[in-house]
Amino acid sequence: MAILAFHDTDTRFHFGLNNYHPARLKRLLSNLKASGYRPVSLDNYISRPDEKTLVGLSFDDGFESFYRFALPLLAELEMTATVFVPFDFVGRTAGWDYTYFLRAVSHMNREQIIEAANCGFEIGSHGCWHIDLSGAPERLVKIELERSKKGLEDMIGRRVRFLSYPFGRFNGTVECLALETGYDRGFSLSSFKKSRHQFTTARFAVYSTDNTYSVLKKVEGGTLGRLEKLKGAVINSYARGTILFNKLRKAQADISG
Repeated sequence: MAILAFHDTDTRFHFGLNNYHPARLKRLLSNLKASGYRPVSLDNYISRPDEKTLVGLSFDDGFESFYRFALPLLAELEMTATVFVPFDFVGRTAGWDYTYFLRAVSHMNREQIIEAANCGFEIGSHGCWHIDLSGAPERLVKIELERSKKGLEDMIGRRVRFLSYPFGRFNGTVECLALETGYDRGFSLSSFKKSRHQFTTARFAVYSTDNTYSVLKKVEGGTLGRLEKLKGAVINSYARGTILFNKLRKAQADISG
C-alpha cells in the first residue's frame, strides 16, 4: 500500500517537475484502476489498513487547477482524494513559489474549496503561509497549525484531521505541536526521515517525470519501490531553493519594514 502526492494539475506549461497534465493524470489513474487498485482519500485509506488494493490519493497546495481539472476527472472515475490547502493563500496567487514571477498560479478560493468538500473531497491543512515548519520558531509553528486548522474548519463546516507539511519537512517539535493542536496525522513526502512519534506517514510524490510504470513501482514496493523512494527524496531536495528564496524575501521585507 502507498500514498501518492500530486501538486499542480494544469494544462499550461509549468516550470519545474510538480505539474502533472490532466490528460496524463486521467491515463495514470485509469491504469491504476485497471491494475486492480482503488485510489481513495486519506481518511478512507487510513481507516482500512488491511485492504491491500487501496491507494491513498492526495493533492498538495490546493491549486485552482485541482478544481478546474482534477476534481471533475476524479468524479468521472468515481475516485476521491484529500486536498491540502495553505490557508492564507486561499483565493490568492502562489507568491510563496519563486516560479510565480515567471508564471502566476492561483490557489482555490473559498467557494471552490467548499464545493470540493461538499462533493466528497477531504480538505486538509497545508499550514498558512507554506513555510518550512521544521525551520521555523516554535511559536510560529503553533500559529501556523492552529490558525490553518480552525480557519479551514470554519470554512467547510467539518473537522480537519490531517496535516501535510509544506515541502514535506518536519521534525519532532512539529509533530508534537500538531498532536497538541488536534491533528490525527501528519504527511510528509518521499524521504528517509522517520517519525519519532509514529504520527507522520510518508507519501510518494508524483512528478512530471513519472509514468504508469514508475507509479506502479511506488505502489507495489519491493526493490524498485525503494529506488522510487530514493528518487523522490533526491527530487524533493531541490525544494531547498524555494525555502531559501522565501527566507531571503522575508529578511528583505523585515529590513524594509
